[in-house]
Amino acid sequence: MSDRQAGSGRRSRTSSSAPRAAVRGVRVMSSGRWRPPLGQPPLAARRAPRLIAIGAALPGVGKSVIASNLAVAIAGLGRQVIIVDLDLRAPRQHALFGVAPAEGETERATGVRNVRLWPGAGRVASARDVAARREILLELSALDADVVVVDVGAGNRDDLWDFFAAGATRLLVSTGDQPALEATYAFLKSAALRAERRYGAARARAVLAEFSGGLVGNAATAPEQAESFHAFARIVRERLGIPLSTLGCLQQSPRIVQAIAAGKPLLARRGLDDEVRAFHQMAESILTESAISTGDCALDGPAEDVATVPLPVELASYVRKHPRFAVDWTAMLELPEGVTDVRVLDVSEAGAAIETTLRLRVGEACVLHLHQLEGQPAVPVVVKNVVPRLGRVGLAFSSGGGAVLGIVLAGRARHVAP
Repeated sequence: MSDRQAGSGRRSRTSSSAPRAAVRGVRVMSSGRWRPPLGQPPLAARRAPRLIAIGAALPGVGKSVIASNLAVAIAGLGRQVIIVDLDLRAPRQHALFGVAPAEGETERATGVRNVRLWPGAGRVASARDVAARREILLELSALDADVVVVDVGAGNRDDLWDFFAAGATRLLVSTGDQPALEATYAFLKSAALRAERRYGAARARAVLAEFSGGLVGNAATAPEQAESFHAFARIVRERLGIPLSTLGCLQQSPRIVQAIAAGKPLLARRGLDDEVRAFHQMAESILTESAISTGDCALDGPAEDVATVPLPVELASYVRKHPRFAVDWTAMLELPEGVTDVRVLDVSEAGAAIETTLRLRVGEACVLHLHQLEGQPAVPVVVKNVVPRLGRVGLAFSSGGGAVLGIVLAGRARHVAP
């Protein structure tokens, strides 16, 4: 048995001459509703809940909607979730779940399985000082849940730095328009300045490197716009030293608007579309990464007032030449010793991102078989990068041609309204 197969209880391997009936079975299973990722770790015995704090530099970018749907997505993975509304100016979670406004401090059912609402905004707003606020927020780690999703208001956005450090995942929501990205950059720069003030310039970058979280792009008007969020994250990593990555990108969707009006999160309604899949993929990534996160990126202290100004470099100079299109396909990856099932997450003219339990190495040559697509293309690829903690692998197409063009067109077609 090779080292690739060791400990791979759920790995599926067939020979490269697998019967077509088996392949057809895979296609049928993957063409329906969303399914958990390959090799998802089992739910461990409950300890302190995992904290996920969601904030935004500006109001009106969809932060609360992201929080409510992400909570439902995580609950769908079998976790007990409490969503905490800490938007001190305009708490919205009760409306998004279609329940009455909070009366008192008792957590309530939301009507969604495994999701409860803890109305914390009133208590935090009435706290006398920072110490009192901290005492209240420490209670979040004692809540009876597997995961606590915290909706942090734009008005008290510095709570994201002040009260969530070790073991917490911080998410920032932004739209792709210039004012929102510039405000988000200024907010992240304030975190970098906090780190320098608290730890000194020499150690600040090492502390910021422990930042656990990501960027959620919202209300994109075209699939190509998703690349602008990736470009923004590259600028943050290079200029500020914060390892920000783009967790997901959501398109403008009338179904999300309808869900808000109906008082029921999109993921709690019927139907499966790209936005539903995006929320599920974000939930997987967060749980997989945060399950091993031990970083401590404490940035509490007096706020740093950073003016919102144009980005330090042109966003266009950090945009990749070939836009990526999010997909959710099953495929097979052929290696010299056999074939394994993989999940394709996005495609571009340059390559594809996949999810696999296999231990791949940068530089390995493989063949990607896309049996779901017309013509069932098989394209040579090379492993370009590996993110072991997420089971994510970037593949570069070894050559172009009609097969690659067909793959990209199929990916793009998923995002074009009929």
